[in-house]
Amino acid sequence: MLLAVLTVACDPGASPVVEIASSTPHTSTSPRPPAPPTWTGTILTRSTHRLYVGGTCSTDWKTTLSFTVESKTAAGTGVALLTSKGSPCPFPVAQIQIRRFELAVTGQVRAGVLVLRMRDVRHTPSAGADDLGGFRSTTLSSPVRLKVKGDVLRDRLTLRAPDKDRGGFTSVNVIDLRCKGC
Repeated sequence: MLLAVLTVACDPGASPVVEIASSTPHTSTSPRPPAPPTWTGTILTRSTHRLYVGGTCSTDWKTTLSFTVESKTAAGTGVALLTSKGSPCPFPVAQIQIRRFELAVTGQVRAGVLVLRMRDVRHTPSAGADDLGGFRSTTLSSPVRLKVKGDVLRDRLTLRAPDKDRGGFTSVNVIDLRCKGC
């Protein structure tokens, strides 16, 4: 819509001045900054908890991630879903296995290495549930270090952690991430 305004100067005999004003907002001609690079993809995990006495419990997970990297800082979200079926342990357990983790993803890029951390924000079921196979104790508790080469990150990482009862946790993680805007 175009609006014309007629303005008459205060001096007698002055010529009228016509100003044209637009009711649409004025847009800047400066270019928008590019969107930050966004990484998306999956981590497939096989985690095990080797108990000091009693055997080994195992779980399989598929984690979907999405995060941006701005000023060498990564931030985003993820969801880890239990993909293994049945009981994680070869013996009866009273605890319920967690089936889903909602994650906060943070990290840094330094000297061509992306260091990611995934933190449990919420898990389901929540009351009385635990991760029996060690996913939380390894993949969600250890920084994941990846060399950045181009716009695809593929790697296989093994993470280990002791438990407090002389057993141990291990996870094997197959990582497949792709970058848009890199």
